[in-house]
Amino acid sequence: MFNFDWHTFLHWEFSDAIGNSAYWYALAVLAVLCSLLFLIRKLRKELIPVFSDEEGNVQITPHALHELVKKSCEDIPGIFSPSTSIKRKGKNFRLDIRIRIKQDCNIKNTRKVLRDRIEAVMIENLSFTNFEGLDIIIKGFQGAD
Repeated sequence: MFNFDWHTFLHWEFSDAIGNSAYWYALAVLAVLCSLLFLIRKLRKELIPVFSDEEGNVQITPHALHELVKKSCEDIPGIFSPSTSIKRKGKNFRLDIRIRIKQDCNIKNTRKVLRDRIEAVMIENLSFTNFEGLDIIIKGFQGAD
């Protein structure tokens, strides 16, 4: 396969390592392993507990939470293209909601309406016991229609 001296590789300098094919094979294996770990982490279905009682547990997927936020934002004028990320801290979680808004939008009023609507859906309707709130991030401004 390739000629490799195991006794001298600990004393290689950078120029020696680059010239040896074992270095490149090891680097390629490391890149493949890192890519696999990244894919496994991204494709993992992590459930978020909603509540539990004597009848059992209720859990929700991150995708369902993203969909819930998107549907909650549809009726609010001045909010466009919401996206959500979930910050977990133990069993509790917070939502980071990234939105685009109109240039002439009242940000304080829009934030209050959005926060009230999402908290009402999550706490009152769905009985989340581990929801700590949400943070709103403005990612841009939508032009006039």
